[in-house]
Amino acid sequence: MAEDGKLEVRSKTTNFGQRKSEESGRHKYRSSSHSQNLLQGLVALRSSGVLFDVVLFVEGKPIEAHRILLAASCDYFRTPVYRQLPFDKVYTLLSSNKLEVSSENEVYEACLHYYYTPEQVENNQVSLKNSLKLLETVRFTLMEKHILKRLYSKLDNCPLRKMLWSALHYHEMEELQPVLQSPQTQLRSEFKCIVGFGGMYSSRMDTISNEAKFLNPVTNEWTSLTTTRAPRMSNQGIAVLNNFVYLIGGDNNTSGFRAESRCWRYDPRHNSWFQIQSLQQQHADHCICAAGDYLYAIAGRDYRKELKVVERYSPQTNTWEYVAPLENEVYAHAGTVAGGKIYITCGRRGCHYLKETICYDPQTDTWESKADSLICRAWHGMAELGGSLYVIGGSNDNYGTRKDVLVVACYNPATNEWTSVNPLPAGHGEAGIAVLDNQIYVLGGRSHDRCNLMDYVHIYDAAKDIWLNGTCLEDDLSGLAACVVILPRSVVMDTENRTTEHLAFGVPVNQGLDDLLSADDWDESENSSED
Repeated sequence: MAEDGKLEVRSKTTNFGQRKSEESGRHKYRSSSHSQNLLQGLVALRSSGVLFDVVLFVEGKPIEAHRILLAASCDYFRTPVYRQLPFDKVYTLLSSNKLEVSSENEVYEACLHYYYTPEQVENNQVSLKNSLKLLETVRFTLMEKHILKRLYSKLDNCPLRKMLWSALHYHEMEELQPVLQSPQTQLRSEFKCIVGFGGMYSSRMDTISNEAKFLNPVTNEWTSLTTTRAPRMSNQGIAVLNNFVYLIGGDNNTSGFRAESRCWRYDPRHNSWFQIQSLQQQHADHCICAAGDYLYAIAGRDYRKELKVVERYSPQTNTWEYVAPLENEVYAHAGTVAGGKIYITCGRRGCHYLKETICYDPQTDTWESKADSLICRAWHGMAELGGSLYVIGGSNDNYGTRKDVLVVACYNPATNEWTSVNPLPAGHGEAGIAVLDNQIYVLGGRSHDRCNLMDYVHIYDAAKDIWLNGTCLEDDLSGLAACVVILPRSVVMDTENRTTEHLAFGVPVNQGLDDLLSADDWDESENSSED
């Protein structure tokens, strides 16, 4: 290129730019001012701040630059900056839960790019015979099974193949995944979210819900998880172990009143469902507590009789067994765990509302009565916060008719004493309840004072003893099973682009959808266990 029009011709030509027909060699043209003009052009780009593509930090101060100019000026910049970073820092970065990636595939590629150029990786010029230590940071269990199989099939015997085999083994052992947890199985996310499952609507034809929604901490909106494998149920018992959500028994009131014995497990790592062993008998209006490595299903009723039995579930064996029963039957009670012990409060026996408190010690398999609560109630919620137990919502008939209980009772396990705190601003019967960031969320439910299901959400700040208004549910809803679970970063940050196909990976390969859901799950009706 000759910008000044002055050319020095280095070969024989007949006319400008034309070769002699008899010459086969190439002609070279040189501009005496090209280098100067190029330099001036680069200076102009810098002066106008155009096309910067890299930022250097010198003594903490950012300097924008052109990557091609840096590479032409110094050999140091010809190697990708990422490959020049200290190994220890890269290892720590790729091991972090705060690493912002959309999938674990990106971490795998980042490891390869530390050792090889993108061209070498693209052209399969990668040797995996020797151990690439950075690959230890890849959480292969978070990759989809079909991706692992494809990669595994392409490898000969090498350290990476052994890693992939371990990850595939984890996927195959679906029943035991909750007890196979390690740092390699943890989500790269710090988004703890409130998630609600099921419930009963008041304004839809399909009144029993099969939806799971979460309160997005970024948008502060309720967002669907599109978990289409969840059954249509309400008032399910719920607990979390190792970031797996367990839904145990509950109300399947699609054709009258029917208690449920079936149980499901939800894995947010892959947005997948697994049906675990069913309860030994049906439980509705019961409570579920996670203590130690076990789940406990406590009392309730099966709509034929009231129950006092307690069943304990072991994720290690996927079995339920009976442990020490309660002294008396109880249903519509609530429970939570403090100091390794289970506390249940209030509920109903026959037509009588209760205010009793009972404590279970898993170490001795015994129940012990504690001080009665301040007021009788049933269909309430219970939560532990800061070592204290809070009993919230519900209803009773102390004044002849069913009324909301707004009194919030606080129990101190150390002193066995009850006190009252700031009352609820409105009624919450059969509400979802969850604790997040040292606050108690009470979600929807049934108000007997208003004779309707509700969509409002109230948040209790124990440090200030005040109630706050939260983001309302999308519809009036009672019987929501709520918990707090860590969700993938991609789910929280990319809610608008997700589809059902993207998230719902189905049921266990040896178990069809018909095994998980009966026809009764899809019937339409509106029945409440409170009525």
